[in-house]
Amino acid sequence: MGRLQTLVADNLRGVALDNMSLSSRSLQRLSIGRLVKTRDRDFTKMFDNCPNIKVLNIMNTDLSVIAVTKMLAPLRDVSSLSFVNCEVNEIMNLNNFTKLAYIDFRNNRIKKIQARVFQNLTNLKRLDLSNNRLNNINRSFLPGSLWEGKDFTLDVSLNPLDCGCQLEWFRIWIENNVNRVIGYPGRYICDSPSELKDKSLSNFDPASECHRISPYIILICVSLALLSLVILSIYLLRKFRWDIKYYIYICKNKKPSGYKRFTDDEEFLYDAFVAYNTKDRYWIMSELVQMVERNEKHKLCLHERDIIPGGIYVDDILESIDTSRKFILVLSNNFMDDQWCMYEAALANHTLADGEGHKLLLILLEDIRSEHINRSLKVLLKSTSYVEWTKNKNGLKIFWQTIKQFMKK
Repeated sequence: MGRLQTLVADNLRGVALDNMSLSSRSLQRLSIGRLVKTRDRDFTKMFDNCPNIKVLNIMNTDLSVIAVTKMLAPLRDVSSLSFVNCEVNEIMNLNNFTKLAYIDFRNNRIKKIQARVFQNLTNLKRLDLSNNRLNNINRSFLPGSLWEGKDFTLDVSLNPLDCGCQLEWFRIWIENNVNRVIGYPGRYICDSPSELKDKSLSNFDPASECHRISPYIILICVSLALLSLVILSIYLLRKFRWDIKYYIYICKNKKPSGYKRFTDDEEFLYDAFVAYNTKDRYWIMSELVQMVERNEKHKLCLHERDIIPGGIYVDDILESIDTSRKFILVLSNNFMDDQWCMYEAALANHTLADGEGHKLLLILLEDIRSEHINRSLKVLLKSTSYVEWTKNKNGLKIFWQTIKQFMKK
């Protein structure tokens, strides 16, 4: 039968084949079953001599113990493949059969579809996996072009579906492609969870079932909020620790009502407290002390010279400022990098806030870099008198004259 193209023998009670039983290169369509395997005959090489089959249908045959991929290897041009009621447990990798347009695996025992078993089958028009044991439909087993295309149809009816959140994407896909799903909704029945058992997949509502806020998520959010609050509190305490210490000091040393400050200068131990960075010591001693103390006879309070070590430094600073008639800040980039200097600058701001801005004078030793110009410094520069150090002859006259006038007020 060298011209035989179609052979239908699918109601056999059982037949054993060898590699010569289907020896026909003209055969293109074959429907056969039920086949039986014997000790010396199996199906592995049954298509070696009929490689031009394009439509293959095997029915009612146990293929669970057969190397199906090896059996199909000669059929590189097959376009339609059916294994109906063949005890198939899993879908073999069919990526080498790129011309497949129709696949029918009805009435088998398939529980799971591995990812990428159909990735190369971009010409697939219909896939029938009905009446198997699937409980989940994995999006990755088909190429994205098939899910998005309009010509592809799918039948996964009569499977014991687990209608949980892992099936949310499929439920949404069906709603958007209902004309491409065979047997929906009547033959798509949920096997689990218990509240949806024996009900249609259409009763599964992902919006209400899968997007509830879990109590664990709420607990995590509350924990993160508390942690953020603790971190923020630590940050603020560290950033404003000197202000807090200053207010505590003010509260502990609050003056009784009716108190009036004496205007007599004899109550002050110093004419001015000088806040500066130790790296600017040379300028302090050679310029400021020389002019203000030795030439003008004013007494300055310098922390390196006049504050005796051994006490609480913060208290010593506050006491020295209280016993000084004036408050001078010698600002430089070194000053802005020093935490103790910034504490003294904070005290200057509080002095300004108490309405005693006339006691303050800022000396700018150099141009302050932009990263050091914070809000506190801006307030001081805007609200307080300041003078800039310069080596210009006329500028020096103005500089020293300003300091002299300030000390005499």
